[in-house]
Amino acid sequence: MALVGPILSGCATSPLFPPEVLEDVDRTLTFATLQTNPNAYGGSKIELGGQIVGSRADPHELRILVRELPIQTHAVYGPVETGTVRGMFVVVYSDKLTAQDLQHGNMIVVVGRVMGAVWDAITGSPVARPTVQAECLHIWRVEGERIDDYPWAPSVEGYWPLVQQTFCANRPGTLLYLSQMAYPASEPR
Repeated sequence: MALVGPILSGCATSPLFPPEVLEDVDRTLTFATLQTNPNAYGGSKIELGGQIVGSRADPHELRILVRELPIQTHAVYGPVETGTVRGMFVVVYSDKLTAQDLQHGNMIVVVGRVMGAVWDAITGSPVARPTVQAECLHIWRVEGERIDDYPWAPSVEGYWPLVQQTFCANRPGTLLYLSQMAYPASEPR
């Protein structure tokens, strides 16, 4: 167990995205501003976070519907539930992801270019939503739990490591942490 702490803390401080991806992100552009007039910010590079609500795969791209959440930067980096309704946006990604990554409730942070308000029918009826063409995205397989609840997620008994991964279009995936092993609550922690 003494070796696991340094390894996990090392993963937590590693940058999620390649530095060149973050270079020209407009840190002044917020989701609230983007929502007011998405077409006015077309081409701007933005970083947004949230919780996956649904997805749809087309032959050439993947569309992910995301409920926007603020991104916390300390304690644990990633989207955090605030209990307030903030809106939804669509992520367009030109590569493939697994069904486990796209599961409802997983958390996501995307870095990409604003496409404006694009009509999409992920939910069944066409709706115009702010849309981002993803350059890179990071997914936490939390299935509705909070990121900072791991490694002792309330929905499972005992220790369960958080599976998370960074994906960049046309680049190999960067696996940050993956384990399918769980420890029963009766074993020492």
